[in-house]
This record gives sequence, structure tokens and C-alpha cells, in this order.
Amino acid sequence: MSGIYIHIPFCRRKCLYCAFYSVALLSKKQDYIDALYTEIEGTLDFLPSRHIGTIYFGGGTPTLLSISELEQIVTKLRRHYVLSPDYECTIEANPEQLNKTYLKDLLSIGINRISIGVQSFNDETLRFLGRKHNADEAEAAVHLAAAAGFDNISIDLIYGISQRQAGEWEADLHKACSLPIRHLSCYALTNEENSLLWRKIKQQQLPEIDEDLANKEFHTLLQIARQNGFEQYEISNFARNGQISRHNSAYWSGEPYLGLGPSAHSFDGQTRKWNVSDLMQYIDDIATGNFSGDSETLTLDDRYNEYVMLGLRTAKGINLAQITELFGKKYRQLAETQLLQVNSKHYRRNEDSVVLTDEGKFFADGISETMFL
Repeated sequence: MSGIYIHIPFCRRKCLYCAFYSVALLSKKQDYIDALYTEIEGTLDFLPSRHIGTIYFGGGTPTLLSISELEQIVTKLRRHYVLSPDYECTIEANPEQLNKTYLKDLLSIGINRISIGVQSFNDETLRFLGRKHNADEAEAAVHLAAAAGFDNISIDLIYGISQRQAGEWEADLHKACSLPIRHLSCYALTNEENSLLWRKIKQQQLPEIDEDLANKEFHTLLQIARQNGFEQYEISNFARNGQISRHNSAYWSGEPYLGLGPSAHSFDGQTRKWNVSDLMQYIDDIATGNFSGDSETLTLDDRYNEYVMLGLRTAKGINLAQITELFGKKYRQLAETQLLQVNSKHYRRNEDSVVLTDEGKFFADGISETMFL
């Protein structure tokens, strides 16, 4: 079943590590929503079916929209798509913007999953990352969401930050696991091009990323998450009681999805398209009937490479028999040959199944590249 992603491009300010498209033009919110309505109506035939299993509000900062503005978007989607009875609707949120009334109202308009951008429970680290909330607000936001009725709460944390004190990452993980959350997303601090961090490193105002520290803290993450009942189902994502992110899981399994809003990407199984990363151009182009952006049709090699890259990130791994089924015997033979170049300590093979070991998971990107065509 397909999913829909809505990119909300507004942020009050950029965090140190963020390279996602966002702007501070809050005065343009209604113009953006009007353009989004037009895009929804103009892309109805992109997905193979109008039956939708998941909706995801990402950003940017989706919670900068009012309940009324969010409800308008949800209503528009319901008007044109059929939501499955057990649909998942996620919104990303910043802790400092959440209160009990807003949270209850989110539930009332059909948003049933929340992903809170905590990043750290240490005030000094939060200031370094450029976050606006403090540690107390982060913890309070999770409790408020639970009290409001959310039973599917996720939080984000960042590791591999060499500027923080020894033991702080462990403390963050223990704090997270003590909270009423069902899902945990943990990402290494990365030097994304055009982020503020990238510019500071380039100007030698900050040191390069410490990969050894990130590797060490990744293994600490695996240990503490497992001890607290979290199952790692994708390299950066952990769930209690099977409460995985169904929307993101669909990405990793190659399911079709529609992306709406500036910079959003879409995939119909064969073709990938993406919108222009410019709010004003997005608004102006849609107003004139010109749906801006670009697209590409994936070759068989491209689709094989994506299958390997995405599959190796998951607990299921890749399946050589499935490679034969999807791409042909030639691709299985190539996969077998390329696999011989991968360190045997970095994967386990059980008949046709190939899954990365804990040691291999940290090197997933490099392993995927080794197997690419």
C-alpha cells in the first residue's frame, strides 16, 4: 500500500547539522497550503492506487502549522484518497512547541503517531546543536504526548558528538529508554554539504567528524537498546513491541510513495521525481500550472543498486533468490561475486539470506557501494 509524504518547509532557524530544505518565511504559510492543494489535485494519477496506508508530515517543522492548517491538509487528502482503516499518520515535532491542547487536537484530526526531535537530554549539547529546547522541555514533551493519548511516540537522538562529555551518550540512551516511547531513531552526526556544520568544518571552526567515536557509540546504542526491549529493524531505527515506522519501512522495501511540497521526492516503482527546493518558485510555478522539479526513470541497474542499499540497512537484509526474481539470474551472479569482496565479519549468510552483523552495520554504506554495479 502506498504512502504520502508532505514536506512542511518552515523553520524558525537552522540547526547545526541540518541540510534539509527549510525557510523562515512563516508569512507564506497560506500561499504554501494553497499551492499544496493544487499539487495534491494535480498528482492524483502518480501512485498505482489511491488506497493509502501512511501519511507523514516532515520538514522543516510541521508543528509550526496550526491545528486548523494541518486539518485542512488532512481533509484534502481524505477527499481524494482512501485511507486504510489502520492507517498511520505521523507528524515530526519540536519539544518546545508542544502543549497538551495542541497534542490532543492533533489526535482529533487523525494524526496518530508523533516523532519528537529530542536529539539530546543535555542542555550544553542542545545549545551546540542549535536546538531551541532544553533537556527538561524534551522530557516533558514526551510525557505530555503520552498524557494526551499518543501511544505511538518516537524520539530522535544524535550520537558521535565529540564536543560532549564522556558518558553523556549512555545517559541519553538510559533517559530515552525510561520514557513512554515505542520507537527510537538514532543518527550519527554527519557532515552534510551546505549545513552549518559543513561550513564550520570547512572554515576550520570545528574539527572533522570523529568516525571512531561514532562507531563506538553506535555499538553502545545497540547494547543499551536491546537491554531495554528495543528491536533494531533498520540501522538507525529501533522499536518496542513491534511498533515500527510503517511509513519509513515502506521506503526501505521499495514501495511507491508520493512526496508533496518543495524538495519532496516521489517514487512510483519505476520513476523517481522531486520538487524544486525553493518555496517561492514552488508556489509561483504551481500557480501557473507548471509543476516544477525533475524526474528520472530508473534503469534495472539503478533498481538493483537501490534494492541492495536499502535492503542491507534492514534486519531482513537482502535475499539472493529475490534478486533473481526481481532482476534476473545475471544480477544474482553479480551479487554473489561482489559479496566475496565484503569482509566476512560484516555479514551473515543463511542460504539465500544476507544480513549485516553488528560490526558490519556501521559500514553499511561502504558495503553497499562494494556491491553496486
